[in-house]
Amino acid sequence: MTTVNPQKFVYSKFPLEWIEARDFENLNFDKSTWIPLVLEKNDILHGDFGTPGYRKAYRDLDSIIVPLDLKPKFESVHWQSVSRHNSDAAWADDKGFYAPGSYGQDSQVLYPVIQRTFATGDPKQWDLLQELEVGLKLLRVGDRWISPEEGDVEVARLERDQNGGPDALFFRAEYLRDYLCAKNSALLITGFAFRDAVEESFPDVNWQITGEDSKTQERRFEHGLWEGRLAPMHEGGQPFGATWHVLHAWRESVDPTEDVPIMPDPPEDTGMKHKEFTRAAHGRKVFGLSCRIWIKRWISPAQKSPRIRHDEVESRIHFQVENQEQATLAGKALRDYRGWLWFKPSVVRRILAARTSELKWHTADTGELGPAPHETLHFGINSVGLLNVLGYKIAELPEWVQKYWVADNVCPEGGLSKELHMAQNLAQPAETVAPEAQLWRKLTMLQRLIEIEFGSPLLKQLPSERDFLHHVHRFYCASFADVCTLCKEIHRIITERIDVDALNQQIDPANAGKAKAQKLGQIKRLALWLDALGVDGRQVTAPLAGIYELRIADAHAASKTAREGLSLLAIPPDIEDYLTACFVVIARTVNCIVEIGRAVINARKQKASP
Repeated sequence: MTTVNPQKFVYSKFPLEWIEARDFENLNFDKSTWIPLVLEKNDILHGDFGTPGYRKAYRDLDSIIVPLDLKPKFESVHWQSVSRHNSDAAWADDKGFYAPGSYGQDSQVLYPVIQRTFATGDPKQWDLLQELEVGLKLLRVGDRWISPEEGDVEVARLERDQNGGPDALFFRAEYLRDYLCAKNSALLITGFAFRDAVEESFPDVNWQITGEDSKTQERRFEHGLWEGRLAPMHEGGQPFGATWHVLHAWRESVDPTEDVPIMPDPPEDTGMKHKEFTRAAHGRKVFGLSCRIWIKRWISPAQKSPRIRHDEVESRIHFQVENQEQATLAGKALRDYRGWLWFKPSVVRRILAARTSELKWHTADTGELGPAPHETLHFGINSVGLLNVLGYKIAELPEWVQKYWVADNVCPEGGLSKELHMAQNLAQPAETVAPEAQLWRKLTMLQRLIEIEFGSPLLKQLPSERDFLHHVHRFYCASFADVCTLCKEIHRIITERIDVDALNQQIDPANAGKAKAQKLGQIKRLALWLDALGVDGRQVTAPLAGIYELRIADAHAASKTAREGLSLLAIPPDIEDYLTACFVVIARTVNCIVEIGRAVINARKQKASP
């Protein structure tokens, strides 16, 4: 909120610029991304009060939500009236019930932050006003409030002091003003701050002289008031030359030897004694230079409320729609556009990075993709590996979703996806299956088959279908190193989870001794079992071996030997079409899983035949 250079302004022997606090005078929230709803911060505490070198700075801000029709009544309200000194709680009187967060007896005016303290000494707690949190559909995660329906964008954040207590809560201005618009209200921010410094002297302070060695200054600015004071004090902090009169009173009428002593009321107590004396401050003379600042700012509502009131707001996200003049469309123009858009395949990984993202496959080259389950688009992959999506469908999405897509939007190239055309125009979806979806199905089928046959599945555990499709897909295609990353994922999900103990104890105990003697790893142990089933285990597991080799090749992607593992997957080593390479890697893995299942079924049939 305010910016000062501690070394230059705060700790200099003459910190006048810091004390004059022009940074508060220039404080402006009109273009701020974050708005403080409440703040209680000790910014600086250095040294002991009353000793040279002492510095202290403190800020206290609080805010209230004021309906616009009541705004004139609050033009004269300042920090002293808004800042809270007690815990928020529900209370009632003869006139009515007042919910937590109410400003005084006016339930129309609300505090956006509920502050709670406990008589038990439990830590104080700050929460967002419920209508603000729920109205904007926010989810609290620790000390952050995010918007799950807008890509987990951080909307509010709570800051804590060094002891772990809350000392500031900031709110993203865009969302706050949306809420204020829907509520037809404004936010009144009031604040108080002080800065204190102590030194042996502060020469050349050209303020108004108010007494011997004392000076004051006052400055009013558009949104507040600043007051400065220079005054002498005794080292230790007592006012210079101060004296005070002490009255020491006590009673001698209570007999502590009695079994049940009684303390008499003071008017009736005949055993009261007292004495009086005077004390004077002492210590060498030092000077305190200080300021007090009061500010008051209004945060106006936005003109529209797309989140709460669902006002229509024209999108500002432009998409390319043709390949000659690089024409772009946005908002209503894009909604009226009946053509398709083109995207680089890297858009998939960008979207899948969202916490709630979703990827589903319909056919080999079509599916649904989006950063949230209810914000997906039907896409297709064309002949050059670009993704096609209908333009007007993107225009129907919220702007935060469009931002995920636009970064990878490119000029049209390669035409329309054949399978997307079949689905969207011909109403005859292709009868093909994506290898990603097929691999998931075949893995689950193999798990059930082996568990039924041998009492234990081959893999220790499979991830959920959603997690599987998030990590195993063909879109690791920007480079050869990306292909290796795909291989790491497949190796992690399949090979690393082959249960060697189950192979040795339940599935193939006949070869357990040989496997242990040769210290076989997962792939070779699987191949040994397949050999026992009557198939060429090395040939069947060749794709897994190739994936094993490629998973570590990304560290040496430029070397001549890095691509040797591709041959085990029947992929040309000099391939540059990495989207196709990833497709084949997944497809070869599917073949491997299918062959394992076929070997188990055939072995069962042979065992059952006379």
